[in-house]
Amino acid sequence: MTEWSPLLAASETSRLSDVCPNDVGGCGSSLFFSWLTPLLDLGNQRPLQLEDLYQLNPPDRATGVFASFEREWRAEVASATAPRMWRALAKAFGGPFVVAGALKLLHIASQFVGPLLIKSIVAYLGNPDATLQEGLWYCAAILISGVLQSFALRQYYFYCYEIGLRLRTAVVMSVYHKALVLTTAPSTGEVTNLMSVDAQRLQELPNYAHAMWFTVVQVATAFYLMYLQLGVAFVAGILVMLLLVPVTSAISAWMRALQEPLMTVKDDRQKVTFEVLAGIKVLKLQAWEPSFIARILAIRTTELRKLRDYVFAKAYAGVLFNAVPSIVTVAAFATYVYLGHNLDIGTALTSVALFEILRVPLYNVPAAMNAVVEAAVSFRRLEAYNALPERVPVTPGDLTTVGIRLQDASFAWEGHTPTLQRISISWGMDTLVAVVGRVGAGKSSLVQAVLGNLCCIGGSVHRKGSVAYVSQQPFIQNATLRDNITFGLPFEHAKYQEAVRVASLAADLHILPGGDLTEIGEKGINLSGGQRTRVAIARAVYQDADIYLLDDPLAAVDSHVGADIFKQCIQTALKGKLVVLVTNGLHFLKDCDDIVVLADGCIAEHGSYADLVADAAVNPVLAAMLVSIQTAPADGTTGVATGTTTVIDDGTPPERAPRTSNMVSATSSGDSGVLMSTEDRAVGYVPWSTYRAWISGCGGYGVAICVIVAFAVAQATQVACTLWLSYWSQHASSVDQRFYLGVFVVLNIGATLAFYLRSILFFVAALVGADTTFASVLRRVLRAPVGFFDTTPLGRVVNRLSKDVYAVDESLPANWNFFLGSLASLVSAVAMAVVATPWFAVALLPLCAFYYVAQKYYLAASCELQRLDAVSRSPVYALLTETLDGLATIRAYEVQTAFAAKQAALLDTNQRAYYLSCASACWLGLRLECIGTVAATIAAVLAVSAPHNAAFAGLAGVSLSYSFSVAQVLNWTVRCLAILQTQMVSVERLEAYASMATEAKWTAPQAVQARLQAQGWPSEGCVVFEHVDLRYRSGLPRVLRDLSFAIRPKEKVGIVGRTGAGKSSLVVALMRIVEPTRGRILLDGVDVTTIGLHDLRDQISIIPQDPVLFSGTIRSNLDPFGRYDDAALWTAVKRAHFAVAALDDKVDERGHNFSVGERQLICIARALLKKSKVILMDEATASIDANTDRLIQQSIREEFVECTTLTIAHRINTILDCDRILVMDKGSAAEFDAPAELLKNPNGLFTDLVAHWRDSADD
Repeated sequence: MTEWSPLLAASETSRLSDVCPNDVGGCGSSLFFSWLTPLLDLGNQRPLQLEDLYQLNPPDRATGVFASFEREWRAEVASATAPRMWRALAKAFGGPFVVAGALKLLHIASQFVGPLLIKSIVAYLGNPDATLQEGLWYCAAILISGVLQSFALRQYYFYCYEIGLRLRTAVVMSVYHKALVLTTAPSTGEVTNLMSVDAQRLQELPNYAHAMWFTVVQVATAFYLMYLQLGVAFVAGILVMLLLVPVTSAISAWMRALQEPLMTVKDDRQKVTFEVLAGIKVLKLQAWEPSFIARILAIRTTELRKLRDYVFAKAYAGVLFNAVPSIVTVAAFATYVYLGHNLDIGTALTSVALFEILRVPLYNVPAAMNAVVEAAVSFRRLEAYNALPERVPVTPGDLTTVGIRLQDASFAWEGHTPTLQRISISWGMDTLVAVVGRVGAGKSSLVQAVLGNLCCIGGSVHRKGSVAYVSQQPFIQNATLRDNITFGLPFEHAKYQEAVRVASLAADLHILPGGDLTEIGEKGINLSGGQRTRVAIARAVYQDADIYLLDDPLAAVDSHVGADIFKQCIQTALKGKLVVLVTNGLHFLKDCDDIVVLADGCIAEHGSYADLVADAAVNPVLAAMLVSIQTAPADGTTGVATGTTTVIDDGTPPERAPRTSNMVSATSSGDSGVLMSTEDRAVGYVPWSTYRAWISGCGGYGVAICVIVAFAVAQATQVACTLWLSYWSQHASSVDQRFYLGVFVVLNIGATLAFYLRSILFFVAALVGADTTFASVLRRVLRAPVGFFDTTPLGRVVNRLSKDVYAVDESLPANWNFFLGSLASLVSAVAMAVVATPWFAVALLPLCAFYYVAQKYYLAASCELQRLDAVSRSPVYALLTETLDGLATIRAYEVQTAFAAKQAALLDTNQRAYYLSCASACWLGLRLECIGTVAATIAAVLAVSAPHNAAFAGLAGVSLSYSFSVAQVLNWTVRCLAILQTQMVSVERLEAYASMATEAKWTAPQAVQARLQAQGWPSEGCVVFEHVDLRYRSGLPRVLRDLSFAIRPKEKVGIVGRTGAGKSSLVVALMRIVEPTRGRILLDGVDVTTIGLHDLRDQISIIPQDPVLFSGTIRSNLDPFGRYDDAALWTAVKRAHFAVAALDDKVDERGHNFSVGERQLICIARALLKKSKVILMDEATASIDANTDRLIQQSIREEFVECTTLTIAHRINTILDCDRILVMDKGSAAEFDAPAELLKNPNGLFTDLVAHWRDSADD
């Protein structure tokens, strides 16, 4: 039974991880792979951990491998008009590839010794006068050639594995490095596919690449030897092979034509899947999971249709090449008979043995063709990716001092129309610049242009000095808060404390369980939007750069906190620096040295505040902005009173307790400050339940039995062909040769048809299983609670839905096909050998016993190595997604080298497990093959020691032929089983996701839904909390404590409180992100826990602070279910004041082709469209300019007048017009009344909060 164990350090210290294989033993150790024995011993004592594994040999480590490839690739690009990646890889790693080829030639040469000896041994056994010494020489030849064959083959495979490791490493590092320098951020799904699927295909390429030539060598050698047996009759076989050449070329072209669209649709599926996982919280809050499940499954259906065509093409190729030996045999034997020869037993058995040698390589030709075709497609995809334009770094030009200068510069995103046009500005040190403008004016684009992330299509841009950058959506690493602030620089206490202070973060450190050593999770999931922004500001200050580019960071924090940061950080700590501040807070303009007003991508006005005031009369854009400044309320914000609910997020901590400040986050950090869970993995053998689950997905036991019967029938027809040939050669006269030939032809046709039916039946069942498994996992993952996504890195989930899905789609069916085929061959070979010579069973029994022990010993470690390989891949993909998310920040701080080094370290850790897994397979194969050779030698010794006569010679020849086959097939079967065990780990990992805990049901029973619909629920929007307790996980403190209050229908209620007071937890409870542990929440009298999650969430509109869009169109982002007509959609868009040409305008991945403000307008349009009775808003207009904000607030007042509205905001002035204010404190309702009534209490919490804000504003 499988146990589940976290990937922790080994309980026993192991010194294996201190050395690499090259340091262990000498030539003999490498030859026998005995350096692996200590690791295998350890694996049989306890489950292996990453800390137990040998280090990679220096030539195999990522840094050196990438340097070698990069050098050759640059040379290839410089010298070739059409650079080819395969040439660069061949030059970088071609040496070991040539050595592997030489070893394969040695293997091929020794492989033909056994079959050639059969005729000599048969002749020897038929001669009563032959000496025993001659026979023993034959036995010695069998032993030596077999051992030599085993050593050559294992070393060949090991070299291929090592080359494959380097190919994957080179590709992964190349893709990662390229992503760091691309002009625009690439699609995460596409890059993940390049790293997972394409890199994996190249890793498996070396052996198949060799197969394309060594198959020809084997065939040519076998043909020559068969010519020696059959004479000119074998010319017919050669003619058949020549006729198959164009057929092979046609099949290869067909497979290539099928492969490219298959990879394209895989990219599409992976891209959408990644988007869904990245935006899962918004998806859940909008109750959109069914729509996106349907979208992904629709792409998956297309993918499986193309995969079916491709798999069928492989099956047809497999049938053809499996039939080639039979076709050639029939043609050669028919010609031999028609030329008047009688087929004797020696010639027949030798010919059959040579044909059997051909059967394996020819059977593998479709797999080799498939691998080469896939590699060719992957090479083209990687070449196209590497050919993408790279960003041109901004240079100092002729600037001699720190500064920024744009001269008549125009910029555009790659492949788009100009975003900024004819920009001319020049700034130097000790300058505070404000960049303002309406939504979509080009403010963020100007910052990206200065960073060098936009293409300069005209004019010039120059920058001199180091840069610190704070993005509009802050980049947060999955690391500790301290590491996010220091960002690779050495820790300096005084400097660090000052950065934390001026970013207003000091108070927040007190409430984090681990202080500044708290892991703050992927994308800062357990921080509020304001906290994430302050972490980014602290990071920028800590860098002590020359130039600071701040993309509207103050919009995400409370107004009094923003005022503090502007004064203490921007005006004081950064004094003397060049600071470019994008802002919609127009009250800051009076304190800026220079102001740039953007409109439609152009500079509408540029100058000091005094100059702009003087010019306002002639510039309508500027005049409107100045009106906004002059009419701004006393708190210094630009908003107007809306009467909607507002949440104030004060920075003073009330208690040191786990909490979440993110409206849609349901996870808190534990006491240790560690947030992200360690990936679990099974230990021990893959359990039967995993096999049962896969069989069930493929159609159940009925289908499994049919498949087994099909394999048995196919093998039986194959055996019948051999038996008939043996019978023919011993009993046929010259008169009835054609009769025997006719039967032989019919049996071979039957064998080919049986093989075809078995292949089609199996692959159809496997496709059904792949479909079922993916659909099951996808649905389960999207039904997982939000806490799962908060504690699970996105790369880990992506790994399972890419690499593991690929394994189940393609790798696993191929390995099952090999295993079942070899098992059928083994059963038939054993049966025939034992029937022909019962004494062979004596040699077979210890052989089987040893194989069983060796396999068990091997599997104990190999399964763990495969699991470690799978588990250690997740961090590689997690860092990729993290890097792409923060690409602009990484480039701005020029830490690409540090991130690439981290990727190299993670990749090396992953490749250690793969390297040892491959080496252990060679360890097993060498020992099994050598023991098999010994068994065959024993059989030969027993044969030559027996009395000699003609009758015994024929029987012994058949026996020896099968004894050779038994040893080889038994070895192949054991190896296939071992590979299958490791491949089933992918099913095991997917099944772990398919069986994980889920949220509550999405919908209530139909009777409940009918009753709610009859009542018109919800009709009023009355929200009641009754004695509600909430804790995020068992064992953590309560974040809501006996919370009770009632919100009247259509009421506008402000919810305020200090950080950690429970404001966001209230929303979490209402939306059932986490289920309350006690009490009830009623919406219009209905207990929300008695209905489905979608029944509830579909009735509440939420506008989060961080707007999330999905690739598609404006229409699909507003209405993914198609519930509304165009008129309703256009009305919502216009009410949100979002300018769009058409509803079907394209939305790129995560909405990257829209500014943050434009994305927020689309989110507001969603809420306007939905017309819910309860509205939740998290600072919905923080990233929107003052004029658009005023218009939207007017629309909100008009549209939501009949709604109960709750809004989390940072602007104090909006609170005073609310109907009532709910003051939260320590998870309870401390005060709840009208603002004016609460302000009458001089000692009240609300009065204290307002006083704290006014003090900050006055400062």
